[in-house]
Parts: sequence; C-alpha cells; structure tokens
Amino acid sequence: MHFRMFFSLIIITSTLVAQTYVSGIVSGHWDSAGNIYILSADCVVGHGDTLIIEPGVRVDLNSNFEFRVQGVLFADSVAFFNGGKVRGDNGQLELFKCAFIQLDEGIDIISGAARLDQCRIEWSQGNGISFSNTDTSYVRDSRIIQSGGYGIQIRQSDNVEVSGNTLVENSTNDFNHPALFIDSCSPENITNNTIYNNYGQGIGVWTLTSIAAPTISNNLIRGNFTGITLMNAPAHILDNIIVANYQDGNFDSGAGIYAGYESSVGIVMGNYIGGNYYGVSVISGASPNLGDMVNDYLGDDGLNLFYDNTYDGQTWHIWNDTSTPIMAQNNYWLGLDLAEVDATLYDNEEGGGEVLFEPIYAAPLPDPPDINDDGSINILDVVVLIEAIFGWGVPAPVTFYLSDINHDFNINVADVTSLIETVVQ
Repeated sequence: MHFRMFFSLIIITSTLVAQTYVSGIVSGHWDSAGNIYILSADCVVGHGDTLIIEPGVRVDLNSNFEFRVQGVLFADSVAFFNGGKVRGDNGQLELFKCAFIQLDEGIDIISGAARLDQCRIEWSQGNGISFSNTDTSYVRDSRIIQSGGYGIQIRQSDNVEVSGNTLVENSTNDFNHPALFIDSCSPENITNNTIYNNYGQGIGVWTLTSIAAPTISNNLIRGNFTGITLMNAPAHILDNIIVANYQDGNFDSGAGIYAGYESSVGIVMGNYIGGNYYGVSVISGASPNLGDMVNDYLGDDGLNLFYDNTYDGQTWHIWNDTSTPIMAQNNYWLGLDLAEVDATLYDNEEGGGEVLFEPIYAAPLPDPPDINDDGSINILDVVVLIEAIFGWGVPAPVTFYLSDINHDFNINVADVTSLIETVVQ
C-alpha cells in the first residue's frame, strides 16, 4: 500500500514539473503531455508550416520572447502568458477559447488574417490586439480587459469584424487610447459589443491616412471618458446605447458622441444618448446628420432618444460649437415638451451654429414601461427584463430605456424590483 502511494506521488509530481523548451521554427502538434511549453528564444511557425496546439496546453513566453506566425496556427483552449508577444506576420491564426494573459504587447496581426472566438485578452502592457493591413479577420464573443493601450486597434483593415465582445477597463496607461480604435479604414461590422468603464474613449475613429467610415451599430457604450469620438470620420452610428460616459467632475470628458473636423459628416440614427455630460458635441467644422426629414432617404430619419445629458445642472443634448447648421429632426426628447427642447441645445442663440430639431418625433413611449409592448404591464415584462440582464446580446435602445426603471443608465436587479412593485400595484 505504501509503495502504491509512493508510486502515485511520483507520477503526480512528474506531471506537475513536466515542461518543454521550444525555440526557432516550430510545427506539428503540441499537446498537454508536453506542458508547460516554455520559449527559450523567439518561435516561428514558418511559411507553409502548420502548428496545431491542443486544448489544455500552456505556452510560457518567458518574459520577452515573440511567438510569430507566418504559416498557419490552430489553437483551441490554449493559454499564452508571462510577457512577450504573439504576432501574426502574414500568417493565419485560428484561435478558439484561448487566453492571453499579461503579455507585453498582446496580439499583433500584420497582414494575413486572425480569427478569435470566445478568447480572453487580459492585462496586456500595451494593446490587447492590433490589426494592420489584414485580410478577413474577426474578434467574436471575447473579453478584452485592462490593456495598457488600445483594447482593440484596427488600422487600414476594412475586413475586420468586432462583434459580441466585452471591452472593460482598457487604456490604463493613457486616456487618449480608445478601447476600440479604428484608424483609416471602414469595417462594416462593429456590432453587439459591450464597451464600458474604460479610461479613455469607448470607440475612437480617426481618418489619418485614408477615409474612416465604419458602421457602428447595436453596441452598449457606458462609463467611458467619452462614448464615441470621431476625428474627420464619416461613420454611421446606428441603434447604439451611449449612456453615462464621463470622468466624474472633468469638464473635458463626458460627450456621448464627440465629432470633430469637416469629414465627420456621417449619420447618427436610432441611438439612445443619455446620462452623459453632453449628448453630442460638434466642433471644428464637423456636421454629423442627426436626423434629416427634408430629403427622401429613410436611413437618416433621426429617431435618436435624448435624455438627461447634464453637467453641473445644465442639460446640453447637442453642443454645436461650429458655424454650420446641424440637422437633428425627428428625434425623441424624453421628458421635454417641444417648447423646452431649444434650451438644451447650444446653437446660434448661444454663439454656435443652428440646430434644426423640428419636427420632433412626438409619439410617446409607454409610461409605466410596457417593455414587451403587449399593451399592459404584467409579469411578462418582468420576464423580458430579467432576460435582458442575464441574456446574450445588446438590447434595442428603446428596450434599454424602458427597462432602466430607475433611470440610472444601468439595467440591474433594482430595476426588476421596481417593475415587480409596479405590476403588483
């Protein structure tokens, strides 16, 4: 009996201390029997080579080494950790349920393609993940947390999809680094992400070397330095929830949407913009389209919901610090009568350009909140609210507003309690 116990202890101990040192050109299969794989120098999956890393493998980058992919990498449920960098160099990376923990420079994809599904990128000293001049790539249903720089950076790469992700507490080194930064490109699928409590902007879009006109839709953007910042960028901003973005007491923070310079002429439609210091701030010749009922195009017909964008007791739903008129017709001005809307607009009366906001969208939203729109307030509304809290995806802006019973720009258990009280009454 004692011999068996001793033999078992030897097996367990051997498993715990097993390790494989790797360097140079690598290919083939890595499985958990070789754990931990420790880089003793830079590793390269060469052109024409394939490396398949099996579930459960741990790859120690040993503080400062680079794991480079010029060929093909398949990795499922693999952990890369301990400094260093993962780099795609015109290769193909297929990453499923992988973790990248405390890397120096995160994941850097230059040309080639990378597809990340249900991954975690946490505590990178630099950017979480960067794409530059890449082919069809995506980041789906992943978590990017506490990156020192950008959470996700996309440069000159139109074919990158960012969907279903959570980006939280990024930009720890510099508030000028947005959690999601789109530079000189126009990806069409920036959708269904939850971007909150980042130290910089939630989303930043810059035109530096070529036009940046992405489509940003159905995202929840909350609690960042600003919500979405556009610099010479004609982005389409559609059906997002952009709420409570500000740094407490900082007058320079707090715009739900901040649009600057003449090329920022995109469409802003169907968004809930509430609880920021300023709803939409427009400077330096920008003129985003917030609602145009004059033309016959249905895709720019306003329908934004403005609510309680207030700083130090003053509500500014739109701040037009340019000489250009801004179209903002057919929007909801929640809690305001028509005669009260103009006082929430910084425009020609205050020294800026005119904001053309009439006609407004006058159809009232249900009060108390009929969340499922069945004509009554009942337990089914409670079910829908609970699903919104615990379910997948980002709710529609109107659904979010109606579900936020307590108007704190967050949907939580307190809202459920308040709704149940309403139903019981």
